[in-house]
Amino acid sequence: MNKASIIRYGAALALGLAMCAALLSAAGMANKISNTSLVEKNSEKISLGSAQALQTIDLNMAAMTQTLAATAMASGGAIPQETFQQLTQRFFALTHGTQGIVFFKTFPDQSSAIQRAAPYAEGIAQFSTSSGQFYLGATHAARAPQLDGSRLAFSGRNGKLPLSLVSGPQATNIMGQSLDFDLPLSSSLFSATSNGIQPVESTSLYSEANTGFWRVISVRNIGPDGRPGSLGVLAAFVDAAAIFGLQNTGPLTLTGPLEVTELPDAKSYASDGVTQLIPVSTGNQGFAIGYQSNKNPLSATNWLLALLGGLIAAGTTFFAMQHENNGRVEAERRLALHRREFKKRTAELKRSEDRFRRLAESTNVIPWAADLTEGRFTYIGPQIERLCGYPAKSWCATGFWTDHIHPDDRRHIADELNELKGGDYSTIEYKVRSADGRLVHMRNMLTVINSRTRSGVPVRIAQGYLLDITEMKTAQVTLNDARRSAEEANKSKSEFLANMSHELRTPLNSVIGFAEVMKDEIFGPIGDRYKEYAESVHTSGQHLLSLINDVLDLSKIEAGKIELVEEETDVAVILSKCRQLLHERASQAGLHIQLVIPGPLPFVIVDGRRIKQVILNLMSNAVKFTPPGGRITLRAELETPRGLMISVTDTGIGMTKEEIAISLEQFGQIDNELSRQHEGTGLGLPIARSLAELHGGKLEVESKKDAGTTVTLLLPMQRIVPKAGDGEVA
Repeated sequence: MNKASIIRYGAALALGLAMCAALLSAAGMANKISNTSLVEKNSEKISLGSAQALQTIDLNMAAMTQTLAATAMASGGAIPQETFQQLTQRFFALTHGTQGIVFFKTFPDQSSAIQRAAPYAEGIAQFSTSSGQFYLGATHAARAPQLDGSRLAFSGRNGKLPLSLVSGPQATNIMGQSLDFDLPLSSSLFSATSNGIQPVESTSLYSEANTGFWRVISVRNIGPDGRPGSLGVLAAFVDAAAIFGLQNTGPLTLTGPLEVTELPDAKSYASDGVTQLIPVSTGNQGFAIGYQSNKNPLSATNWLLALLGGLIAAGTTFFAMQHENNGRVEAERRLALHRREFKKRTAELKRSEDRFRRLAESTNVIPWAADLTEGRFTYIGPQIERLCGYPAKSWCATGFWTDHIHPDDRRHIADELNELKGGDYSTIEYKVRSADGRLVHMRNMLTVINSRTRSGVPVRIAQGYLLDITEMKTAQVTLNDARRSAEEANKSKSEFLANMSHELRTPLNSVIGFAEVMKDEIFGPIGDRYKEYAESVHTSGQHLLSLINDVLDLSKIEAGKIELVEEETDVAVILSKCRQLLHERASQAGLHIQLVIPGPLPFVIVDGRRIKQVILNLMSNAVKFTPPGGRITLRAELETPRGLMISVTDTGIGMTKEEIAISLEQFGQIDNELSRQHEGTGLGLPIARSLAELHGGKLEVESKKDAGTTVTLLLPMQRIVPKAGDGEVA
């Protein structure tokens, strides 16, 4: 090989090495651009889709809380199950990723909360405030129609909500915050493990992951005193994988919830195999999603091309230059494709924003934002024009809002707003004069935010929702007037009955006394016929006195004038005396009374005379409506945790469901052969039920036609006196 060949080969080798280096550099750059584009695309898709899904859930929950509050007010505090099911069907149809929705009602006592929540949850949530304790119990629950049983929400015993989801610290804390601030909030994450349902700080999102969290919002209502109160908490259980997961992106890690200030920067993207954090804001909270952006190494094909290029001789300079030019064209094509994709995503985001705005502005809930420093709205939904007659832009003028508030409410609103601090939530009600002169009652739910302008000047900003409550206020006034009229009428009736019964008993006692003297012939014989007449007068007087006593007891109960004389009482002694008092009467009727006490009975704190009255009423009814040859069983036993059960069972004529309802009404009498043989007022069972309720208990009636009747008096566990060394009764 001569010197020239060596130079040519050397030059060719140098050119080949330069070509190889250029090709490797171009391939690496294109690969890096492709990785970065994919990371940004997936990040935007995850963040945008998750935020939109949560916003849709919040809007539908806010609308549902208003309907629940209005329904509870119209029905005296109760929410019919049928109404709740209709609302949840619409909620599930409009939302995605929710497994179930539960309403936790506020109760003042623990026993009521446990009793109402028993069908739906394994426990209740307890809260302590300056005014005392209150409890949250699940009273309504609904599963998503598409729930296949493999998800987390309702995996407790017998399909109930597990303890960790109801009374655990994580769930209780978020419910308490929702009651304080009245904002949609997210609970910590919960995952299903071999040890049950446990709270976790972060979780990996896969299509089969059993991980979720509560999204809760307070349900407010107007109390009897006209002030806003808390009806309870509405909670939707959200499937984390369905909301935040994304197919074909690789493993995702969810962390949260976090404060908004702790969320990562939405515009900082990591690459080269580093895990980046994608923020998803949900109001005052947010979640962070970890996304592994794996670095893809250069393929073997690129290395082979670079090697072939390095072996090309110096004469292939044009080919190398053309190859480099092709690489540049390909890079530009990919860049142009990325720009088109970016414009497409921007347009989709704009359309999504428009859809969200239309959704918010299509409801009766009017969103708004205001500058409290200037006293004007910076934004208000167009529904305000339909409500008050003024266009939305008029409300954004300085002073327009305050000028149209009713003069009686201006000072109250000014004081309320001045007392609010940054982050405080409040509900204010006031009247506004509409364009046609009508008074419109509004409820303003707002949150105050302290901020600064670009020049550093402090400003106070508020945002929230407006509701038209004119019909609610009108209905409330009408309801209050009707209630007062009914209460006055009922009080007048009860006082009349009480006075008349008292006045009648005095002469009637004299009639009974004189009749008894005559029938017993104390002052000498009067003849058989007159003696028979005297016995009839005495019997009729005793019956009339019994009727008057029943009416007097009923009127005292309705007027609230019965005061219980409560003391430790031996129930077994009362039962024995009741059996002894009615033994002779039952024997004359051809009946047998059996007293059954399976185990020792505890002492109870009750009014013994009133409890004895209840038992005698029940046993008298049993004797009255049981044919000769029948059996009456008086039974008592302690059933934890319900309480002390005292039942009277007979083998008499029994009742249908319709007849049971009649027997529990005042003066309700069932027309049959035995009832015509025994006179009465139909007040025995109503009085017994009222006396049971005065003790915090209840009366339960079970009966079957021609088979017999069982009436049970239930005294709650709070009435039980614990034995020495047993501690308090649960």
